[in-house]
Amino acid sequence: MKFITAATVQKDDNGKRADRIFRIVLGKMPLSRIYKEIRSGFLRINGKKTKEDSKVSAGDTVDVAEILLEFAEVSEHKRSEHTVNKEAFRKRIVFEDDGILVINKKKGELVHSDGYSKRFTPLDQLVREYLADSVPGSISFSPGPLHRLDRNTSGIIAFGKSADGARIFSSALQNRETRKFYIAIMDGVLNGTERWEDHLTRDDKTNTTHVAKDGDLAITIATPFLVSGGRTLARVEIKTGRTHQIRCQASYHRHPLTGDAKYHGSHNEAGYWLHSCGIIAENRTVTGAPDSGFIAAAASLMGCTEKDVKSAVKKIISSFAEEIKV
Repeated sequence: MKFITAATVQKDDNGKRADRIFRIVLGKMPLSRIYKEIRSGFLRINGKKTKEDSKVSAGDTVDVAEILLEFAEVSEHKRSEHTVNKEAFRKRIVFEDDGILVINKKKGELVHSDGYSKRFTPLDQLVREYLADSVPGSISFSPGPLHRLDRNTSGIIAFGKSADGARIFSSALQNRETRKFYIAIMDGVLNGTERWEDHLTRDDKTNTTHVAKDGDLAITIATPFLVSGGRTLARVEIKTGRTHQIRCQASYHRHPLTGDAKYHGSHNEAGYWLHSCGIIAENRTVTGAPDSGFIAAAASLMGCTEKDVKSAVKKIISSFAEEIKV
């Protein structure tokens, strides 16, 4: 009987049970049949019969009888079709190590495919294509975003490059061991730092978040760095990660994001301007400045110069390091 190597076990797959690996590789095959084919010897590790609970190691081959290949995605012989311009994409990277990759996302760019937009490649696909030739393909792990950014929010977003990197970063988020900062253009004059503590609930029908007594606690701290034209350029730190947290709380506390029609902000054709500018995690500070479009929009909406906006943005980003020293 002829066998084909459908996949090779990588570092991220090390120690996984054989049945779990076969379930991933043979995604089209019913689970009951996978166990049957393991016992019959039609599914093997390193060309040898295996047991369901046997542990695999990096470098092991996942071998499938040729007659079962219709159920398998044969990664050993797949050819990736790259659409990403690696040189241009590399310029958007603000941090990278063995575990994570941090990208400066553009306003209007989708992190995941929404199933409708066909004109633009979502960011998660670009990341996978960028990493395809440098990061060994894992059977059980695929690079993906580790937190959310709305489509019209720009700024830094972290992607896991390895299972360990994703696990460590996600754990830090869940245990609130990270700090996340944004730059926002708000309506009204914010006279000083404000701490907003509210309970929020979601309305999935309207895709909006509202303040409600029985909701989940949300904590946001807003600090003004530039006030002009009846608007404020503020640094916003979120202590929790609720959907639309900044947009909802800013509106509730009478400083909606300029252009955020969904949350009662003043009119602006380009919508709201919110930029994720800093993440502090694992004693490491990663920052990403907004692009020229954000700077120009802020200057126009606030009736000041781009030099004024750039100066305020620089102060906001440098303020993270100053707070850590205190």
